[in-house]
Amino acid sequence: MRHDISEGWDFVRGRVSRRWLQGRGGDGEAIDLPHCWNLSDTFQPGSSSYSGKGAYRRAVNLPASPPTPGEWRIRSEGFYGFGDVWLDGRAIAVIDGQYLGIEVGLPTSLRAGRHTVAIRLENLFQRRVLPGRRDPDFLLYGGLAGHVWLEWVPAFRIDESTIDIVCRPGPDGAEIIEIRCRVEGTEASPEKPLVSWVITTESGEQVAAVKPGPVGNGMTTVSTEILNPRCWSPGDPHLYRAEGTLAAGDRIVDTDRVRFGITRAEFRPDQGFFLDGERIDLHGCNRHESIPGLGNALPEELHRADAGLLKDYGCNFVRLSHYPQHPAFLDACDELGILVYAEIASWKSVGGDRAWRRAARRQMHDLILRDRHHPSVILWGMGNESRSRRAYLELREIAHGLDPSRPVTYAENNFHRARREKTVGISDVWGVNYELDVLEAARDASRLRNVVMSECCNHPTSIKGDDREELTQVATMEREWSQMAGRPYLAGHAVWSLTDYATEHRKRYRRFTGLFDAWRRPKMAAELFRARYAAEPFISLFRVEGVDGAEVHAFSNCDRLDLIIGKQTPVEVEGEIHTVVPIDGPFTAVEAIGRCGGMTVCEELRPWGDATTVAITIDGDVPPGRVLPLDLTVLDRSGTPVRDWNGHVTVSVGGDARLFAYTEAGEVLMSRGEGRTYLGSGRDTGEFTIIASAPGLDDGVATVRRRS
Repeated sequence: MRHDISEGWDFVRGRVSRRWLQGRGGDGEAIDLPHCWNLSDTFQPGSSSYSGKGAYRRAVNLPASPPTPGEWRIRSEGFYGFGDVWLDGRAIAVIDGQYLGIEVGLPTSLRAGRHTVAIRLENLFQRRVLPGRRDPDFLLYGGLAGHVWLEWVPAFRIDESTIDIVCRPGPDGAEIIEIRCRVEGTEASPEKPLVSWVITTESGEQVAAVKPGPVGNGMTTVSTEILNPRCWSPGDPHLYRAEGTLAAGDRIVDTDRVRFGITRAEFRPDQGFFLDGERIDLHGCNRHESIPGLGNALPEELHRADAGLLKDYGCNFVRLSHYPQHPAFLDACDELGILVYAEIASWKSVGGDRAWRRAARRQMHDLILRDRHHPSVILWGMGNESRSRRAYLELREIAHGLDPSRPVTYAENNFHRARREKTVGISDVWGVNYELDVLEAARDASRLRNVVMSECCNHPTSIKGDDREELTQVATMEREWSQMAGRPYLAGHAVWSLTDYATEHRKRYRRFTGLFDAWRRPKMAAELFRARYAAEPFISLFRVEGVDGAEVHAFSNCDRLDLIIGKQTPVEVEGEIHTVVPIDGPFTAVEAIGRCGGMTVCEELRPWGDATTVAITIDGDVPPGRVLPLDLTVLDRSGTPVRDWNGHVTVSVGGDARLFAYTEAGEVLMSRGEGRTYLGSGRDTGEFTIIASAPGLDDGVATVRRRS
């Protein structure tokens, strides 16, 4: 029994009185969850984000408890921060969000009816709260960044955190499925408890079942076979569901569901990563879980959109840097076939002190129990750019004990220090950050003699719209790809990074390392990556002003590309993912025709004139209660995008909708005539209006309908 309580909270940034925690006094700001208190104080040079205290309060109508023994618990999705939980003016628990969420039991004597729940939080540095670093190169966002709900937990139940599904090949091509779990509260049942399982496909077709079996000393292990199984892979991300039923006599007491996939993943010594016997080159990005204007409080649809972006641009691999991330993103990776390197929260903060190690052991334990059923996960990360032999031995023991099928790694950026601190030989797979000259030594330092480039191709000043910086990023990727080639033990690489991100480390305030900007708009480097790895045929064209004149840069994955530039002789290119052609004379239209197998794709880059107006692009019929992208384009009089217009456009929204701009003035950062922000659609029916304006340009106006 679960009751979502994510809507209708009061929020106060700062300290609150005990009276406020009791439900009396000022209301504060009305908010819904997920919520971040750093919405408009990040991603701006010189603007320090708020780091301090905040408090949430909500009236809750507690339902009547079921007749069976148990308790109500407050549970949440993950967030950064520590604090306490209050019920009716009394503190009942100290919490650490640990990017995984909280679970707090309410007193069993609590009666049904109206109660006041309050949660006080801090996003201040604490060594005992991971990452345990005062100024990591990412923001320690504050707030309840996930949903919160009340859940009835029966005393007699399947402990969902202990469900472990192990798959192994069986006779005649079948797959043996072994399911282990703990049953809590067997002493509370007057009748002999029985556990049964049914396995189905995602569409609901039953493929296997386990007859009800007895529970021994609380643990139960059963097995069954799936005939003609389909293994999960990036090309065929096939998923199954296991539903467990706990019964006592004729009564069904509890049920649990787990989605899983059948994987045969292995890092073969000196040969790289294999899945179901096929070598797979891992290529992808590091991902941060944030967007300016939203902070880290991303709704599920934006987590899923990030996974879709990775897939569309040819990524089959993502590192979740540098903390556990939202289950919706992992679910989407399962569904799309994206392989995942998951890690605990750290950034140059792995240490030998007792408080840090205690927090790290807890987070590694809880991370694996939460995520080990995801077939997309192939590596557990123990830390980033810091080393402690004692800590890594402890973390490896936890990982191997809970999940012996997956290897551990950590990301090392100084192999010399790793030798000095004796952390070589601990990792199953060695993670290298940037040190391309130590790859063979790194291979020899790992138990499985495999290396993953956990970070590479970093160009931290690649501002979208700055041609020189973007082309330097492109050249960095081309150079490092060449250096990584021809090494079978190098299982793959993760570019730093998927998107630009906010930081205050060394007062940088923002880092422009992304293949995409912070709002998920592609740079030239993203098109280069796409040209190398994406399957869907495409062409992307850019006009660049160089020192010696203008050039056309064409990125494409087509087998053959024909470029027609005004009256110049057509250029024919075969097998190149990045083509550069000088422009003779004034800029005229560029036409590109690409051929991939039996398909033909075309793209055109038209000359533009002076900017005259701002155009708004948004779905004109949006669902209520959703967050969706709002795209802007600066156009000339003929409707052609003005690709050299950089600056800000100001957006305002009327009606039941909310703009998630990164400044309080509603500014949208534009580059190459394009910009994006995000819009929260309210729950009222009817229409709302969006206005986009910039000095000297005609306003863009859009009226949006909200469907029921």
